[in-house]
Amino acid sequence: MQNADVARALDTIATLMELKDEAYYRILGYRRAAESVMALGRPVREVEDLKELPHVGGTLAAVIRDLAEDRTPQLLADLLEEIPAGLVEVTRLPGVGPRTAGRLWRELGVTSVEELGELEEGQLASLKGFGKKSEERILRAARVYNATERRMLLDEATALGEHVLGFVRGRAECEEAELAGSLRRQKETIGDLDIVAASSEGKALADAFASAPFVDEVLAHGPSKVFIKCGGVEVDLRIVEPEAYGSLLHHFTGSQAHNIVLRERAVKMGLNISEYGLAQAGTQRYEPIASEAELYERLGLSYIPPELREDAGEIRAAEKGELPDLVEVGEVRGDLHVHTNYSDGRGTIESMAEAAIALGYEYLVFCDHSQSLKVANGLSPARLKEKLKAVRAADERYPEIRLLCGSEVDILKDGSLDYEDALLAELDLVVASIHTSFNVGEEAMTGRIVRAMNNSYVNTIAHPTGRILNRREPYEVNVSRLIQEAKTTNTALELNSYPDRLDLSVPYIREALDAGVRITIDTDAHDETALSFMKFGVSQARRAWAEKESIINCLPLAEFEEYLRSSK
Repeated sequence: MQNADVARALDTIATLMELKDEAYYRILGYRRAAESVMALGRPVREVEDLKELPHVGGTLAAVIRDLAEDRTPQLLADLLEEIPAGLVEVTRLPGVGPRTAGRLWRELGVTSVEELGELEEGQLASLKGFGKKSEERILRAARVYNATERRMLLDEATALGEHVLGFVRGRAECEEAELAGSLRRQKETIGDLDIVAASSEGKALADAFASAPFVDEVLAHGPSKVFIKCGGVEVDLRIVEPEAYGSLLHHFTGSQAHNIVLRERAVKMGLNISEYGLAQAGTQRYEPIASEAELYERLGLSYIPPELREDAGEIRAAEKGELPDLVEVGEVRGDLHVHTNYSDGRGTIESMAEAAIALGYEYLVFCDHSQSLKVANGLSPARLKEKLKAVRAADERYPEIRLLCGSEVDILKDGSLDYEDALLAELDLVVASIHTSFNVGEEAMTGRIVRAMNNSYVNTIAHPTGRILNRREPYEVNVSRLIQEAKTTNTALELNSYPDRLDLSVPYIREALDAGVRITIDTDAHDETALSFMKFGVSQARRAWAEKESIINCLPLAEFEEYLRSSK
């Protein structure tokens, strides 16, 4: 098993535990272990002492070892004896968590997405706590759920993609190789993987790839194309002579809409463009193109980064030399929303600070949950004051970084905040967010968040639409109205980097930037390894045409501290 497979299996164990109604701390342990495995920079099977991984003790180490060596852990076998495996997939439907899936199983005998979709009208609505609208929503989700929707999150796809790409690049026959497709464009979820390679020994490279240790099934195998399955994911390798690498890479990076517009531009210039290169119109004599930069130059355009290739105005901007100077991961100076073991995090103030120092950050803001979110061990006012003192003391001990104390404060159902203003005034930064009462309707939800924005201590609205990719749809909210209010109140909007959130989504981030609203890119990290998720938030900001000037945590420390003094 590769790291992504092990992490997926650990998440499955956690979900099965939830279905069984196991203790929260045990479930959380397996979720955190999955994150540690995903963040590991080498194959987990090569780790001699798995207890060295964050959040992994003896029991978890044994489970991970079994998984890494392709054995079924006894715990997983026991859980699958009790609970139908198909229920794990049911929990991935929007609006259906483990508790709901458990009730569907126990009260209606549902054991899979397919069986859920076959329920007759009224069966689900007859259960206590369900109504006609919730039945319609859940059944609709079940009935449209198919293979095209069973997509990888960006961290899973990146881990698998880099592992497979590493194999290709490591072969002597390979001169150059790159991931292509939606992963290269950094789409929020990924269906399959595409790799483009340059080689003068294409057949030898293709043969080596087809027999690689990670291959589960070879679907097609030729001298310039190999199509395999790896961990249930389809991977397509295309191989071309080095002089034609640029045109092939561009073609398979996409998007289709971008490629169509580019072809139309080429036609107006008397050229045809394809994966084989450029040809004069009316001929089939394609001239190979070695690099993407050369391809764009030949078409009178500056180079367009992959994240922008969505036919969203990038061709016109490239023609005019007006493409944005996209933000880079290295330009992020700090993280403004991380958790510790004061609430539901696993890292300590010290361990999170040291991990941030290792990343080169200038500042870090601790924002644990507020008191009403008891499921996340939210802090009472007294515990928040205790933490505030602890952060101040740690700040003295770590001169390499500025440590600040904030809070992720719940926005209550009426739009009021979970702490009194007098307490909020003592904090360095206030991140306000919704964690409960999602189904209040668009008008009420919008008004609720607007009221929070108008609190003079609220700096940022976290994960503003509440979505969880592959699991929960956004709640109903008028995001354009929130953007207007953010501009009026000088409130930042968060782009949450956690791979299952990536919230705000790209279209809304771009709308916010166009309106002059500043954003924060935060990880919402609950342990040290999750600080590395910043790259996923930055990739979404790039897709939204963001430059560093629009991102608050790209400010140098002195300017960031001035922002804190004058932002509201």
